[in-house]
Amino acid sequence: MATAAKSTATAREAAAADAAGANAQDIEAELARVREDIAALARSVQSFGSAKTSEVKARASKAGTDIAEASQDALDQVRREFEDLERQLQGQVRRHPLQALGIAAGVGFLAAMLMRR
Repeated sequence: MATAAKSTATAREAAAADAAGANAQDIEAELARVREDIAALARSVQSFGSAKTSEVKARASKAGTDIAEASQDALDQVRREFEDLERQLQGQVRRHPLQALGIAAGVGFLAAMLMRR
């Protein structure tokens, strides 16, 4: 009977060892799956970040181009306005040369007076 009890205890110990080994293997397999999931998640986050970075770069580039075009348009408009004013001034001087000469002399006299002080 002692032998039978010993053999039952040994069988129980073997079964417990097998169960513990199976549990350890299950845990290792689960850890491997978790590591793979984390690696996949990291790749997804990296892809998302790269896509967002590209999108922001494209938006910034477009905004820079839009600003440059708007600046050039404003500069062209100002240049056209100055050219129009110059033509108008030339027309006035041609129509009234003595008046233009008098105004120029008066402005020159005032500028000389201001610079002396």
